[in-house]
Amino acid sequence: MILTKGKTGTRDVVEVVRLARSMRGDIRHVKRLGEEQLMAYSNEIGSPYELLLEVRKLGRLPVVKFAAGGIATPADAALMMKLGEEGVFVGSGNFKSGNPAKRAEAIVKATTHYNNPAILAEVS
Repeated sequence: MILTKGKTGTRDVVEVVRLARSMRGDIRHVKRLGEEQLMAYSNEIGSPYELLLEVRKLGRLPVVKFAAGGIATPADAALMMKLGEEGVFVGSGNFKSGNPAKRAEAIVKATTHYNNPAILAEVS
């Protein structure tokens, strides 16, 4: 697993969004490279060439990618899913809310239906 981590306890999703976008950009970059360019890039970043070949083939990392830190609302969670995260961890953002059980249920719905604007509007 790979954790994209923002600032825990801040309820500020900006840092984790920045990191997720950066990782997405790096994956897109790998997908565009030819064989020789990929080998050079592998040496440049110190990553195994075979791993980069797999990333290029899959169009994603070959491990589960999830986000944490600063995610406090259903909209935050849905945004992270849209950015390619495969899961989110919500800690203090949920437990500091007025109704943690209701907030947790809304976040689960938002991550499940992150491509459905009607459900996102309802749970937000």
